[in-house]
Amino acid sequence: MKTKINLFILCLLAVVVYSSCSDDDKDTVGYNDPVRSNIAPVGSFSVEATHNENELMVRWKNPANADLAMVELSYREAGTIDTRATFDPGHIIFEATRDTEVEYLLTVPYYAFYEVTVVAINKAGKRSVPESKTVAPFTEKKDEEEVQLPEMLGNAHSLMTTVIGYYFGKTSRSCWQSQYPKGGGYWDGDAVVWGQGGGLSAFVAMRKAAMETEVENIYAAMDNMMFKGIQNFYCTDRGKTAYSCYPASGNERFYDDNVWIALDMLDWFTMTNELRYMTQAKAIWTYLMDYGWDETCAGGIHWKELNEPSKSKHTCSTAPAAVLGCKLYLATGQQEYLDGALKCYNWLMTYMQDPTDHLFWDNARPGSSDPNTVGDIEKNKYSYNSGQPLQAACLLYKITNDQKYLDDAYEIAKAIHAKWFMPYKSAELKTSFNILSPGHAWFYAIMSRGFFELYSIDNNRKYVNDIEKTMLHAWSSSCHQANNLLNDDDLRGGTSKSSWEILHQGALVEMLARLALLERENR
Repeated sequence: MKTKINLFILCLLAVVVYSSCSDDDKDTVGYNDPVRSNIAPVGSFSVEATHNENELMVRWKNPANADLAMVELSYREAGTIDTRATFDPGHIIFEATRDTEVEYLLTVPYYAFYEVTVVAINKAGKRSVPESKTVAPFTEKKDEEEVQLPEMLGNAHSLMTTVIGYYFGKTSRSCWQSQYPKGGGYWDGDAVVWGQGGGLSAFVAMRKAAMETEVENIYAAMDNMMFKGIQNFYCTDRGKTAYSCYPASGNERFYDDNVWIALDMLDWFTMTNELRYMTQAKAIWTYLMDYGWDETCAGGIHWKELNEPSKSKHTCSTAPAAVLGCKLYLATGQQEYLDGALKCYNWLMTYMQDPTDHLFWDNARPGSSDPNTVGDIEKNKYSYNSGQPLQAACLLYKITNDQKYLDDAYEIAKAIHAKWFMPYKSAELKTSFNILSPGHAWFYAIMSRGFFELYSIDNNRKYVNDIEKTMLHAWSSSCHQANNLLNDDDLRGGTSKSSWEILHQGALVEMLARLALLERENR
């Protein structure tokens, strides 16, 4: 019996040694094991709407890998969380020939934005990196010709369509990517909540600009998709529910990030009357007032909640809170919102406005002997930190009809224009004007809200004309890139970039969309 057992062990060892040697031999003679081989992604991938409703033309070039077996095309409605489309068929398998170009006419079930993905698969079943684009089909025709939109709306719609295609719904989270082309970063490249808010602001502004136009249905169809995307970031952490930098326990959370989203929610509500948006705006107001405001620095709203709460009080959180309070009061008539807005505005005017030029400093720190007084002040000045008090002053004038608020607004507007615009002669527009100086595009978009609010009171185009000419010049100059994005750091043009952030591209969409509203009013 012992001999038989030893014989069995020897045989087993021989099998193991033979298998191991066989594998090594295959490697040494260049054996191409497809299990060990990666497969390249498809190339020249594009998805375009045809001139027929509910059709998308999908094109790609198969990779040159010798072990290519098939290509999978899948699609789903953008904003859904399913990794596989729920449509029939939700994915199509093609037998594939290496290095060949393919065209496929995809019929979708109804109008929506669709994420279309193509993956190459080798003989061992290994899948390539997916190529994806988010595109909407053609929605309607007008006299059998392509719809011609007014200039500013057309520019806004063109840029927004590109931004959605490049940035939205690239992961299962169905939110905004941070950069195009996709960078490394965190969370598969998804943007933190600041960038998410920039994308949401672009959408909400575009949603309003598109109303009662030929493209209204395109943006109305995106409400659920966009709401689900931003709500990914609405989290309960340490007993407080608000928008976090990223939806995971322990992430940082900022009061200013929250108030920007609340402002978008309230604007969204005024367009649609959907209570879910008002619910979010009110919830963030409560979060700001209950946790962000306290008596350190004699008032004002903190900047950061988690993980190391800020001790300083910031213009960037207090000023938009004043705007939010005014807008909530106008929407509801409830006095608590106006009282809160006035509390924020008065603190800003008392402690954060530079009396020499009427612009606003960045933040104040508690007094060393009494934390309920203002100590040191960080005196950096940013365009959006003055643009939001400007908008708050305009709204308070609309509510109270008190001339002092309009006088404040005029002083602030004049100071902003003097600091952040510069004389410029545009060869493209064949005119001279004051262009936005090189700087932070998102800051400028927030700043511009104040100018648009002032224009709604006095109908004086002095300031909005310069914003309008800035954007028209940017669109027609070297600032406008072949990929249909704008080089956002200098709207004069003449700079080169290799990547573009959703925060800034969304801001430029917002500015174009707000100008499109003025364009419609003046037609």
